Amino acid sequence: MRIALNLAVITAIGLLAACNSEPSCTKEDAQKKVTDLSAKVTEIGTTDPAKLAELTPKLTELSTKAAAAGDDLDATCKAIDEMMAELSK
Repeated sequence: MRIALNLAVITAIGLLAACNSEPSCTKEDAQKKVTDLSAKVTEIGTTDPAKLAELTPKLTELSTKAAAAGDDLDATCKAIDEMMAELSK
């Protein structure tokens, strides 16, 4: 669980650092999505660590995708949405 929480924090920092243009997904939208994602990761880590461990490779892949989006907030928000969808399954 500790690895997953670290991953979530690193992802959040990377995603927020990429937020500096003005697409339809604003910096505030991305920040809210990151906050929601971090809360969801924490919740799953607490309630179902096995599920979180199972999802960690997929979350890592999506995190890499989000980081590669650079200044494209729409792509960043989409990647965060995909991570939330994976966690909600």
